[in-house]
Amino acid sequence: MANPSVALLMPNLNALNQAKRRAFLLEIDKVMPTGTIVLLDGKSIPQIEAIVNLRLILFSHGNEVGDTLRRGLAAAMELGADKMVTFEDYSESNANWFIPYLDIGNVIESKKRGFAEMVVTEITNVLSFCNAYNGFSMNRIFTREAAAVIKETKLKGKAFFVESNGALNAKGIKTVEVIKKERKQNKEKVGVKDAVASITKSFNRSSFLFSLFNSIAYLANISVVYASLSLGWFYPLALVIGGEVNTLSNFIMNEKINFKNKGFLSSVYRLGKFNVLTLIPIAFDIVFIGYLSRYTNLIGKSLFTDISMVSIMTVSLVSFFIVTKIMWVKENHVRVQV
Repeated sequence: MANPSVALLMPNLNALNQAKRRAFLLEIDKVMPTGTIVLLDGKSIPQIEAIVNLRLILFSHGNEVGDTLRRGLAAAMELGADKMVTFEDYSESNANWFIPYLDIGNVIESKKRGFAEMVVTEITNVLSFCNAYNGFSMNRIFTREAAAVIKETKLKGKAFFVESNGALNAKGIKTVEVIKKERKQNKEKVGVKDAVASITKSFNRSSFLFSLFNSIAYLANISVVYASLSLGWFYPLALVIGGEVNTLSNFIMNEKINFKNKGFLSSVYRLGKFNVLTLIPIAFDIVFIGYLSRYTNLIGKSLFTDISMVSIMTVSLVSFFIVTKIMWVKENHVRVQV
């Protein structure tokens, strides 16, 4: 194990009874080098005579999770820590979770997701172009670079860590997320307020421009399809042309204006990949409408037209999620299963 200057953030540790608090700290004391900083919030430092390696320090805590952790990160940086560790819980089994990862940079160790965690994390991923598996995990290691970003934010609530993923991602700071298959699902429920806060706060400048450019491309797509059909063009041809207009306008605006990706050849390669991804749902739609057209007389032309337009909108929505998750997700957040 490397020996960086490590600070262990333990807000609310003093809420545990004396026996559990002692057992947790002694478990860490066995493996950490002398002088390891432990930051506690509270009114007094627990007196545990058997501790020899840990240096217990109090820091002022805030009224909610985000504020407390920001203060803890700031205090750790002032004390010279290179890495700061937080904990999912203060059980003995979780005391040494961070030991295998101290040689890595920013780390998240994730438990199995609950349904609510999955929904919130995936929506947040789309809006912030992240790639997190479980943004709610509190088993984390922050580098000084990451801590400097987090302590300047105004993130708060139980969803603090979901929001912090987006803040680090926006700065291009890499995080490794270790997904432990054998870890049991986190039983703590995600509240509606925290879920909504996480989703809304993950919406940033790139998200705004992405939505704007997608809306423009979508309107161009619909306009071309309508115009083509009004001229009596073959439906699949109209759909493909509209899709290509959507693809080209969407890609160019996001590639060069929003994400500012450089390089002609790399952009050509990405455009080809982008085109394939957007054509997959279009091809499905053509097959679906072709099959449905056999029954036009049975369902009526008006209903057939309505179904066709709903199908086009569905294709656009599916394309949006496919493209967002595959094309524009940044490579800052790496997921590893062990």
